[in-house]
Amino acid sequence: MGKETGQLTEPQQKILVYITRYVEQNGVPPTIREIQSGAGISSTSMVSYHLKAMERAQVLSRYERRSRGLVITDSPKVHLQDIAIVPIVGVIVASAPAPTPDADALAGAENSVQIARSLVGNVEGLYALEVKGDSMIDALINDGDIVIMRRDQEVRNGDLAAVFLTDRNESTLKRVFREGKRLKLKPENPTMKPFYVEARHAEIQGRVVCVIRRT
Repeated sequence: MGKETGQLTEPQQKILVYITRYVEQNGVPPTIREIQSGAGISSTSMVSYHLKAMERAQVLSRYERRSRGLVITDSPKVHLQDIAIVPIVGVIVASAPAPTPDADALAGAENSVQIARSLVGNVEGLYALEVKGDSMIDALINDGDIVIMRRDQEVRNGDLAAVFLTDRNESTLKRVFREGKRLKLKPENPTMKPFYVEARHAEIQGRVVCVIRRT
């Protein structure tokens, strides 16, 4: 008996979702390099590592002499309703405008990312941003990663959130703390210090619910 889908690690769930979707669309399984790019895995060697673990768990079978030699077993079936397609609507980076995505922006997004619904829960209000910069490296969010955001104007102290600074026309991804009429925006990088903004000049655009590593 193989593992249930929910027992796979997060990267393995992403790989399983990507393989399933790819086969649905193309009729053949993806190559290791396609899995690396499509599932956001750091390297082809890490893809091979996860595939071997999934093979031991009887989630899939591999024919190593074939470039497309992957066969998903029956036990952990992934259905399309188990996959969330989240639009990538822009970039989150200090010192660059990033208006809150509205319904038109979400509907018109040209790029998207696929992720298991089990990782994000309710898909309503989700959108994705590409991270530029290294202010959140200690939160394991690196330059080039994708953050899955949930549109929300309220966050709890310590939440990772996208904040639009209305008086500066700038956006930033930081850990947020409310202190009276101010917000403390804390980077997760030991070389950077927190800074404070007036709450009336800060608009919460959403909070981070999941990170897709690409570096």
